[in-house]
Order: sequence, then structure tokens, then C-alpha cells
Amino acid sequence: MAFHFDFVDLQLFVNIVETQSLTRGAERSFISAPAASTRIKKIEEALGIQLFYRGTQGLAPTSTAQVFLKHARLLLRQVEQLENELPARQGAGSGRIRIFANTLSISEFIPHTLQRFMLAYPGVNIDLHERSTSDIAKALKEGAVDIGILASDTAIDGLCFTAYRSERLVLVTARHHPLSHDGPVEFGQTLGNDYIGLKDTTALHAFIKRAATQLGATLRFRIQVNTFEVLCNLVESGIGVALIPESIARRHAKTLAIEIIPLRDAWAERALQIAVRDGRALSAVEQALIDELIASVGD
Repeated sequence: MAFHFDFVDLQLFVNIVETQSLTRGAERSFISAPAASTRIKKIEEALGIQLFYRGTQGLAPTSTAQVFLKHARLLLRQVEQLENELPARQGAGSGRIRIFANTLSISEFIPHTLQRFMLAYPGVNIDLHERSTSDIAKALKEGAVDIGILASDTAIDGLCFTAYRSERLVLVTARHHPLSHDGPVEFGQTLGNDYIGLKDTTALHAFIKRAATQLGATLRFRIQVNTFEVLCNLVESGIGVALIPESIARRHAKTLAIEIIPLRDAWAERALQIAVRDGRALSAVEQALIDELIASVGD
């Protein structure tokens, strides 16, 4: 079988899968939509398969195309590693690092580390996205991301892990809320209250909803917001309670009339880990970033 396509075609295909759109995939590849359509048709003709079908959420890869996607990502990853590891490239400290991380890491820990790292490596670009633990693990296994930062709630095979940080989720309420007088509580005791949460797209929101579902309950969200700062201000007003990381709660409790209530639930203790697909295949700049993340724990 003769394969009449190149790395531009492979990247285009991956971009279309990730954006679920021919137009947006073409834009990300810096080519026109008609040119992108032609390239995709040539790949389909060369392979003798259909790559996409149109669903309710946009374009989605067919089951056969999922195999092609896996190998396309691997090939692109290998080319990127080759570029990063060539002596001339290493000297410049250049490359692109793709990171998926959970809500807590992105909101609290990673920003300052990335700031220092990117000042030290001006030739390195970072592609950072928030995802749930399951999505991070899946992306790592598929080669769609280089580094993942996730909570170790469940055992995940096929990845290499390094301990990173730990954090607790706590309940925050208004100063005179009835729960503020009870000391540590179980999550189940809070489910009769109205909740304030982050947007549906955040990993923390999905985690908290799943915890309620496991108790056979549904959280009542009065409002969902974009930031922890807005969330804590609304908690202070008394319209609802919220579950947030303890470090964030303590920072806002210095200026707001909110109470911090520990949870007795074991899952409230969140152990964060740095994960990669293969520690031996890391580029020099990827390893440097991981070292910087670990070194920042004592900050």
C-alpha cells in the first residue's frame, strides 16, 4: 500500500479530530478549508477508509480512523522529539510542551512555575488545558499530550507517575451558616444545601458531581461561576455553600467572612501526581519542566 500523505496531512487530521471541525482544524493548520478537505480526501483514498462522520457535536473520527489517529499522534510526537533533541535545538532550549492538568493544579500551583520556566526557556511554548483525571490519562496513552497533572483517585496502568503535591477539599460557608458550628462534616450532610460551583467544563465540578452521584444524590447548584474569587464572594453572601481546595479557601478567608469546614470523607484528600507516557522518552525541556514543578513544591 502506497501512502501519499505527509506530516502536514497528519497534523491536519489530528487538528480536525481535536476541534471536531474541518474549518477550525484547517485554521489551526494555517490552511484554507477547501485545501484541508482535499487533503483529507486524499488520505481517505490512500488508506481506502472513511476518516470522519458528522455527529451532533460536529465531525468525529470513525472507529477505523481511531487507529490512524493513534499512530498519527505517535509519528508527530517522534518528529517533535527529534527536533527538540538535535544539538542545535537543545542549545536554543526550544520546543512545545503540551500539558493537561486538573482544576486545582491550573488554578493554584502551575502558573508561578510556568512563569519561571518560560523565562528561563524563552524558546519553549506551552500548550496548557484543564481536563479531568480520566481525560488526562487517556490523552497521555494516546500521545496527545506530553505531561499530565492529575489526582490519583484510581489506579491507572501504562503511565509513569511522580508524586507532586497534596491538597484537601473543604466546605466553605458564610460565617453564620448552620454547618459552620458543627466542626468536620461528611459530604452527605451538606447535600441538603444550595451549592455554588464552577462551570460544568471544569474538572473539579465533574469530580464533585460524581461524588454526589455515588451517594445517590444530585447537587442543587444555584449558580456556577468562572473563578474561585467570585465563588467565595457569593458564599460570603449566604446564597450557598461550596467545595474548594483548602489553600484557596484559606487565602480568601483572610479578606472574606467565610468559614472553612473540613470534610471527613477520605476522597477529600487529593494526592496530585505528574504523569507521562514514558519517562525514558522525555525531551530535555520536558524533563526540565518536570524538575521545576517538583522543585516548586517547597515554595
